[in-house]
Amino acid sequence: MLFRNRNQPPPQQLSMLEQAAVNVEKILASIGIPPQQARMDTEHGFGWSFQRGSALIEVYLAQQGQREYLQVLSPIMHLPASGLLALYRRLLEMNLTMTNASLGVYLDVIYVFNERPLSGLDGNETNFIITQIAAYADELDNQLVHEFGGRLYLQV
Repeated sequence: MLFRNRNQPPPQQLSMLEQAAVNVEKILASIGIPPQQARMDTEHGFGWSFQRGSALIEVYLAQQGQREYLQVLSPIMHLPASGLLALYRRLLEMNLTMTNASLGVYLDVIYVFNERPLSGLDGNETNFIITQIAAYADELDNQLVHEFGGRLYLQV
């Protein structure tokens, strides 16, 4: 069982965060990602990282104070050296057409992401969020690099 040792409570007594982690691992396995290989160490919960096409996908379950949330993100490309105004405009326009996802910039990297509280989150919605962000990331990274220059996040 996920991240458990023998002294932990049985599954029916898992916290909301732990139950969400079980769901994420089932989803990853169902899309062909070995959950144990995708696991990452995190400070405040659980994390997984995997590659979908040309994009890196990261999934986090975290608790900060009373707030428990799912965050799925993908760093898709480094900003180009020029043409930023046109790129930023394009990102804002794309934000209006995306379902359950947003584009943003952090430390000169463009991200596609979703963040959602765990309250009321079920396995179907978790699956939708993970697969949707992965699909957007794999599609948009090449599209934006082709249109504006820069380089894919995973390019060295």
